[in-house]
Amino acid sequence: MSCLTEFESAVYADGELPVRKTQEIAQHLERCGACRNLVSAARVEGRVLVECFQSTDFIEFELEDESFSAPQVHNLSVVRFTAFVLAMSVLLRPVLDFLEEVGMHERVNWFVMAATYIAPAGIRFVESVLRNASWIALTAVLFLAMVLFSRRSMVTSSILSALAFITVFSSSSYGLDIRSGDKPVTVPSGETVDDTLVAFGESITVDGTVTGDLLAFARQVTVRGMVKGNVISFAQHVEVEGTVEGSVFGFAQSLATRGQVAHNFYAFAQTADAARNSRIAENAIVFAAESNIEGTIGKDAYIRAASIRVSAPARINGSLIGRAARPENVHIDPGAMIAGKTDVQGPRPRPSRYATLSFYVWQTIWLAAAFLTGLLLFWIVPALSRLPLATTRDMLASAGVGFIVLVGIPIAAIIAAVTLIGLPLGLIALACWLVAIYFAKIVVAGFVGRSLLEKGDTHAPIALILLAGLVPIFIAINLPYVGALVNFLLIILGLGMLVVRAFQTTGWGSAHAA
Repeated sequence: MSCLTEFESAVYADGELPVRKTQEIAQHLERCGACRNLVSAARVEGRVLVECFQSTDFIEFELEDESFSAPQVHNLSVVRFTAFVLAMSVLLRPVLDFLEEVGMHERVNWFVMAATYIAPAGIRFVESVLRNASWIALTAVLFLAMVLFSRRSMVTSSILSALAFITVFSSSSYGLDIRSGDKPVTVPSGETVDDTLVAFGESITVDGTVTGDLLAFARQVTVRGMVKGNVISFAQHVEVEGTVEGSVFGFAQSLATRGQVAHNFYAFAQTADAARNSRIAENAIVFAAESNIEGTIGKDAYIRAASIRVSAPARINGSLIGRAARPENVHIDPGAMIAGKTDVQGPRPRPSRYATLSFYVWQTIWLAAAFLTGLLLFWIVPALSRLPLATTRDMLASAGVGFIVLVGIPIAAIIAAVTLIGLPLGLIALACWLVAIYFAKIVVAGFVGRSLLEKGDTHAPIALILLAGLVPIFIAINLPYVGALVNFLLIILGLGMLVVRAFQTTGWGSAHAA
């Protein structure tokens, strides 16, 4: 019998299969650990759904008699639905009042109608992208190869190798063998995993053969056998002592190779070592605190580390390009063989950002984006372009409210996200918080521009007001030393203006005074 699909696993977990089919699957589950995990996940999902549908926070009923007839159950469902509608109408009433007050009601209808036609096309577009992700990635690789063909440097080769890896691994034709558990995950000598192996555990040891890729998430990862694909590890300690016919991507505290790597070696670790007997057929790219090279590298080595050591009998058939924290932290043994050039330097002094053209280009782009966003915001909600700050007391009150919102909403969102029901509310609150932070300086810019251009009964175009406010704000937040402080003050002031305006518009302030 072949392995189960997700649909068969769900139907089996619900107990809706015929007796004969159920017996066949039960016998198969005794031999196949992957299908057992799939069925277990389906049962857990079913229990979670049942608990979610059975739990109700709006109203609780005390049932004295456990036997209910169908009409009683139907009436109970109608009561619960009615209570839910009433509760939502009470909660959403202030929001609807606010939208009506600021003149946003008609524009919201326009956006809803537009989304009705745009959403289906967007969904079809996303599905098409997902179906053709492999071809899109392959096209990107070919285009990048053509653009950079004349620049055959080590960095170019690394980028192309990484993109090629992503292209291959994104293919939907890959099979997955997922193994996890409290005990160590092992592939013993003589066993062949004819798929990509995804392993989770305290320790992962591969003494056999993996024909696909190895994705390891563990404290200790040891490869003494053969992996015919790539090794991608997220672990505390990684040791490659066998043969990897692809590339090694290591994210670890310590990463060491003593075996054979047929392609590239990418290390992101505190300590990265290529031992005496190791051989990397192509490039080695290392980002670490300490890097030690004693083996053979077939092409180039790019090392960015606090301490770099190349000891005999190391052999680098290409160039050695290194960046160290200090020149005295670089040690290259005279017995080490480097066929190409050796370029190992200390940290380069960075030029002032005000002396680079890219700084002004990006600031212009951000200014244009804020300008267009502000025009759209003030068109949707015209009242936000006329938020007042009549006195110093109003300004201080808005800044205080903004500081509370800036600090309090993330804390409240995290607390709400702890529960399953509150997770969507927490994510929505964080999203609204980020949007409000971006809008905060735009709102302040509207106030500043209006203060500069409008005197008495004169009225200026909203575009000119917004531009006159954004330009001095962008200049102020990019000032040396004090720019970060000015940016923080503008954010809390704008947040406070938004919250105070919402508080006043919805009528909560009048109710509180009454």
